[in-house]
Amino acid sequence: MVDDDGNSSIAHLEIEVINQRPVALFERPADGGIGDAYIFSSLSFDPDGDSSSLSHYWTFSDRDSPIENTTSVSRTFSNPGLHSVSLVVVDERGLDSAPKTFLLYIGNPLPVPIMSFSCPSDASGLLFEVPEDGSDDIAWKVPRTSEGGPFVAPGNQIRFDGSDSFDADPEFQGATSSDINSDDWNGIVEWIWDFGDASPPSSGPVVWHSYERSGEYTVRLTVIDGFGAGDSNTTEMNVIVSSVPQIKTSEPIGTEYVVVGELVNLSGTASDYDLESGIVAWLDNDAFFDSDGDGDPSNDKDRNLTDSLDFYWDTNVFVDGDCTTPSGCDGDSRNDWITTNETWGVPGEVRISLTVCDSLSVCASRDYVITVLSIQDTAPPKTLSDLTIEDLVPGRESAGLLALVALVAALGWMVLRERDEDEVDALENVKKYDVDEVEAEGGLPGMDQHSPPPQPKYLTAEERTNRESGYVRPIRTRRKK
Repeated sequence: MVDDDGNSSIAHLEIEVINQRPVALFERPADGGIGDAYIFSSLSFDPDGDSSSLSHYWTFSDRDSPIENTTSVSRTFSNPGLHSVSLVVVDERGLDSAPKTFLLYIGNPLPVPIMSFSCPSDASGLLFEVPEDGSDDIAWKVPRTSEGGPFVAPGNQIRFDGSDSFDADPEFQGATSSDINSDDWNGIVEWIWDFGDASPPSSGPVVWHSYERSGEYTVRLTVIDGFGAGDSNTTEMNVIVSSVPQIKTSEPIGTEYVVVGELVNLSGTASDYDLESGIVAWLDNDAFFDSDGDGDPSNDKDRNLTDSLDFYWDTNVFVDGDCTTPSGCDGDSRNDWITTNETWGVPGEVRISLTVCDSLSVCASRDYVITVLSIQDTAPPKTLSDLTIEDLVPGRESAGLLALVALVAALGWMVLRERDEDEVDALENVKKYDVDEVEAEGGLPGMDQHSPPPQPKYLTAEERTNRESGYVRPIRTRRKK
């Protein structure tokens, strides 16, 4: 500066402008789930510089290293739980911002329950008992309805399998083991089975169950994964237990009797609730072989289970007809099925049975009594004009019968004429009382069957005083005046 005299002086002042820290900024997206795509875009700025020159550093809790030099990041999360996202920006002077951090919750995907079933069988059909492990003669079959559920008979054992269930977390994709200690663990920690028939629930990846009553049941499988306290999910399947056929036939021959040697046509009718309800079911004969080549070995339609009913007749429920076959007696007299119409060679009454079965061998049985008459029994009675001398004269066949009747009559008469104790006592009493005439009616004399005693005579005064006469003086009483 210069004064009035022309003198001047110079002063120097230094001003320092401080670089302000940049501001890291981005919007927080909504919480989501595994596999959801997230885009994080920076809205950061430098209050005293060029914001476009900012360097960006993104840090994610599920990554070991940050993502650098990009203003926008696209991410997905593969693990459920709470995740943190942080952004730090650095300006051109190297000054970094305070970190901007948001917390995101990635929801746990529900476990996926998968249920399958199969039934053990042998040569006789589906089993009613759980087979022993390692049985070589057991075949695994799948009786299923068109809806995919089991179609079984009462008492048939069903093996329910839930071991294909898995945790939907990506880390368990493709895992198949239900062992929590296995490297191939599928993430499921518990299986709970409800069979829908008021029986106690079961647990485990594989369980056995059978239904004792016909009807429709709903079996439910609930699986629980190992995340946190455990998330659960449930699936269900309908089980149909076959109903017993109802036999409608009351007269299998349509007549009151049959004649010896006559060919008889046995006919019967029955109804079945499963068929009337429109249920469609098939049997896959091998649960491990894909016979139709569709990729599912358990849905092959090898045999129709709801086609029609089978009728079986046994023409004598008291005789085991198998005893006359090379295989010998089987101990069951009610399963000797006939394949053609029947004839009977001996007259009398015969008890037969009709058994009606469905394709699962659920059967109903009913007995009938058939009257078999000889040809003579069916001939009409002869009139008097039809009788001949041969009809009146006993033949050789009836002579023996007539002789037997005469012998029985003679023996009966002799037995009836033999006196019993009452008759003997009555005869002795007759002698004791000196009865002159006795008329016996029915073999026993009675009080009115003899003549009365003679009327007593009048006694004289002398005889009345004689003690030997037996006279008794009557007792008289005097009236008081």
